[in-house]
Amino acid sequence: MKLTPLQSLIILTLSLLVHGTQINAQICDDWKSQSTAYVVTGSTPADPGYYIWEAKANIHGVHLCVLNADVIPVYIQQNNNYINFTSRFGPSTALLYMLQLEVNINENGFVNVYSGSAKQDIVWYGSSASFPLLGDYNLKVRVTFFDGTIRFREYNIKVIPQSQSLYKDNAGNTLRKWQGNDPNGLNAIVFSEGFDAYNTNPQEMYYYAAADLIECFRNNGYDVFLLDNYFGTQDIRNNAAVFASAVEYISYMYGQELIVAGGVSMGGIISRYALAKAEQDGNPLPVHTFIAIDSPHQGAIISEPLQNFKKSNEAGDEFAKHALSNEAARQLLMYNAYDPGGSVHQAFFNELNSMNGDGYPHLTRNIGVSFSTNQPNPNSGAWYKITYHTGPFSGTVKTFDLTDAEMLAGSWLPQDLTTMSPIIKQASYWWLQLLVPGITPLYYPTIEFERFTDPTYIPYYSALDIRNGNSMFDVCIETESTSWHDVLPEDILEDIVNEVILTDTYFQHVFVMGQWSLRGKKVAAGNYVTLLMSQGDVVVLPGGNLDIQASEIVMLRDGFSARYGSVLTAKADPDLYYECNSESGTPDMLKPEEKSQEVIINKKMIATLKATIFPNPASDRIHIQLSQARTKAITIEVYNVFSELVLYKYIPAGDHPELNISQLNKGPYIARISDGEQSKTCKFIKL
Repeated sequence: MKLTPLQSLIILTLSLLVHGTQINAQICDDWKSQSTAYVVTGSTPADPGYYIWEAKANIHGVHLCVLNADVIPVYIQQNNNYINFTSRFGPSTALLYMLQLEVNINENGFVNVYSGSAKQDIVWYGSSASFPLLGDYNLKVRVTFFDGTIRFREYNIKVIPQSQSLYKDNAGNTLRKWQGNDPNGLNAIVFSEGFDAYNTNPQEMYYYAAADLIECFRNNGYDVFLLDNYFGTQDIRNNAAVFASAVEYISYMYGQELIVAGGVSMGGIISRYALAKAEQDGNPLPVHTFIAIDSPHQGAIISEPLQNFKKSNEAGDEFAKHALSNEAARQLLMYNAYDPGGSVHQAFFNELNSMNGDGYPHLTRNIGVSFSTNQPNPNSGAWYKITYHTGPFSGTVKTFDLTDAEMLAGSWLPQDLTTMSPIIKQASYWWLQLLVPGITPLYYPTIEFERFTDPTYIPYYSALDIRNGNSMFDVCIETESTSWHDVLPEDILEDIVNEVILTDTYFQHVFVMGQWSLRGKKVAAGNYVTLLMSQGDVVVLPGGNLDIQASEIVMLRDGFSARYGSVLTAKADPDLYYECNSESGTPDMLKPEEKSQEVIINKKMIATLKATIFPNPASDRIHIQLSQARTKAITIEVYNVFSELVLYKYIPAGDHPELNISQLNKGPYIARISDGEQSKTCKFIKL
């Protein structure tokens, strides 16, 4: 039977699509689009047990859509990447096929990558060798399509360090690990990604944005995991289940040790939901510290007039609408043009804030970070102008003024909104113009954008979750000067690192072989120092070497022993401090007055009295251990989650400081311990 031209084209299309998909799958388990003309939507269960993780070959694959003319940053791993140029405008759809593709790096002339039969996917196998050094490159691409047209594209290549491991689950979510400088260490930290409307923000983008912070953790012995969600805009509850499963998997790989967990932007909400829900369900996650970095705990702000204008100009364009018309954006934004009444946002935060009593995990030390000060946004007036042309004549101009909400104290809307925020800037994501092959229009539609100043995006009160004047976090870190939401302020790097490393560290049910190290503010080791880990002795075996350093106190409890032939070093040093710029990557000892003063502990109350509550959690009675000899009477005030005083006790000088808490209801409490001159606030859990 003779095929018609249309039938031949359909068969060619199907064969090319199947062939291209098979090749890509064979060479890489982790292809991520960084430029795309379509978005894949869907949902996965809100059940952590659904997700099954396994190690994969550590190769980084990048899809770049040549249909888009935007000049964008592209993030790749050093000596570990393939770049695939694609003309797809759907998972299995392409009309513009490529005959030839040439590249030009740093204006050194065009070099041929492919020339031959028509393809919708061209893999550049030599991309790793073409960008050998860490840093930035300029890449120009010349594409010849099968209809004879030639298009030019340009990308700014950002090369980051290679990851050491890749893990993937049965739903397509991925974890990448960048190993720290202590191969025998048990310190791990996992960050969840933020909002990713078009699944174009891979782990490599987050590494580049927070390189100084990540490398400081790595230089101080921490392995850093970055989690990428396959469906980045699905219900936050579902991605919280993904996060919970990832935390369990990482802890399992580290001998079921407690780890650090949190997220950036929306990732802080994802991780907070996961941790609070796990505790509420009676299955707390193996986490000792939770950190949320500039996260919208009461919601985020994007200009209401701009959203409404965008919505009115994207009718029928499902791709453009997806930036705001998705479940995660409805949950996060205080105003969303696709949920103007805010019912989705309100319902989600009502649920979150009531979960586990107050919306937070109680068995962790909770750190909140704001990229802004508490000073109102100094900007006002017009901030954004759009000029768009849909024909050969004059276009439409629309100017937007800052609203009252956008002038509150808070971090600023990113300048490039393709990073961590709902996309409202790039033309290809507003009005995708796919030109039919063989037809050249008299003009090309254009959209011009001009930004005059910066609106508030994550309010200060939202990042630190301030309710009735008090933050819900145990530790609040804020910058000295307001920054953009996607720019990590340098002045808080060491604050974050020290608050994470110098936290309460628990060690139990472990046999120490080889060289191990423990770091923390309080380090407790024994057979039952925390209920978050299985009960059992800590034994340093012959030949084992355990080094413990704490900034406040080392507590060796019942069940701890070091056998003959082992080495045990334990030191409590109040000047222990980690400096990110240390060339040796080891902690530097600084005088107290040299340390940053941007860390605010327990509701802005600087704690100078050294005190520890144990056991914690407790059911009937708690004891207070003071790190210095006590010559004064102390008072203990206990507050519930609503900041109401529920218990008070005066303890004369010389008496053992303990408190009967049997009459309290189950839940979290704050104890304020004071000797009249100095004070300390500690969180404890009543079982």
